[in-house]
Amino acid sequence: MDTAGLTIVLFDAVEDGFLVALAGGRAAVRDAARTIRALDPWQRHWLAAERAWWIADDAISLVARRVPEVAAALEAWVSQPHDIAEATARYATSTPHIRLRVHVPAEVARAYTALGLAPGAPAESVVAARRRLARQHHPDAGGDHRAMAAINHAADTVMGWLQRYAVAVP
Repeated sequence: MDTAGLTIVLFDAVEDGFLVALAGGRAAVRDAARTIRALDPWQRHWLAAERAWWIADDAISLVARRVPEVAAALEAWVSQPHDIAEATARYATSTPHIRLRVHVPAEVARAYTALGLAPGAPAESVVAARRRLARQHHPDAGGDHRAMAAINHAADTVMGWLQRYAVAVP
């Protein structure tokens, strides 16, 4: 892999991962992007509006092993000095928690939509939507077996994703 001339123009930590934007020669950017695309789909996502890749926390080191420029950016980010007093003061005077954007994979987003929920809805909403739809579509209530199977699959897909990437799942 030839990444000579590659520049990391954005390397920023976001919830559950990093935003990484690449620039430089066509071949260098292509090779680095190929390395990123080799990750599992839930570990990376191209954000067209930011012209950057979202790379999951657990995958950034895999990219860093193959792309030296990403390794250098990761090392610089990790070695940043942290002033605890400044961070505590900033936290104490900040507005209530602003939720960072979390990438929801397309399959999970489709499952949320099938349940009638917005992508990113909490587990409690998923459970409530499953129960609401089950009352309407369960075969014992005169509904269709296929519809109920689709509801269960959608709810299981979302709950599985939430259990892997969220903190509070019953």
